[in-house]
Amino acid sequence: MSSTKSPDEFLLKEDGAQILRGVFSKEETQNLKKLVSAIVEYADQGLEDPFERYYMGHISDQGVLYDLFQRHPEFQDFAKNPRILDALVPLLGEDIMLYVNSLIFKPKEIDNEVPWHQDFLNRPDEPPKVICWIALDDATKENGCLRVIPGSHTKGGYDWYRKEGSAHHDRIREGLIDESQKVYLEMQEGDVLLFSQFMVHGSDATKSDKHRRAFRIAYQSLDKVFVSRGAPIVLRGGGPEFLKKKFPKSKAKAKRSSYKTFLEKVGKRLIKMSYSDS
Repeated sequence: MSSTKSPDEFLLKEDGAQILRGVFSKEETQNLKKLVSAIVEYADQGLEDPFERYYMGHISDQGVLYDLFQRHPEFQDFAKNPRILDALVPLLGEDIMLYVNSLIFKPKEIDNEVPWHQDFLNRPDEPPKVICWIALDDATKENGCLRVIPGSHTKGGYDWYRKEGSAHHDRIREGLIDESQKVYLEMQEGDVLLFSQFMVHGSDATKSDKHRRAFRIAYQSLDKVFVSRGAPIVLRGGGPEFLKKKFPKSKAKAKRSSYKTFLEKVGKRLIKMSYSDS
């Protein structure tokens, strides 16, 4: 994979990432940013979060707000955008579900570098995922846009280790990444980045006063209905025809079969009892 290829020429299946320009208007992103600011303000006060019984608690001092799709309906139209879902089809197919989602930003008060990693490194037995990164602000080198290694998604999972006590604790082992191949993916507010979970990526530290907020969604095929928390949410497809092909074993038939076996046993017992009484 040539590092001279323009990011706007990247394709999700071939290069591991794809940028969709101008998916959302500034009016849409501005409205969402106002809500994000209000959520951060609430979280910073340490007030009760009634959703923590079901979802992850916000870690605003580390720059993460969790499970916003489930908590705030304003995020749902962003995750269900048809242009995004259409672009996922080459890797996930027509039947798509929500895996996890979060709002990520870079607090200036902490070390906000994100080291080289692949998403969900510690979950190798789960179905493949595509990550969607919706820019709510311009993302530049100055304020910490994503950097990626094009084509790295074709090599599967890299060897990794965990650095305890760090917000970004699962990292690829040093010496495995050729940084000369890295490409910075600068984006404008309203742009969308899609990338394979196996794409090696990270971002530089920044002390910039410019916000770099993004709504992050992980999508997954319905080939296996599984989520790490909460409940499964289908975003496209999942109709009876798909379910019939993918999950042919009928629970209802199993119950009828058990009921039939039960009746046979009862019948034999009644026959036996009738003979013993005669």
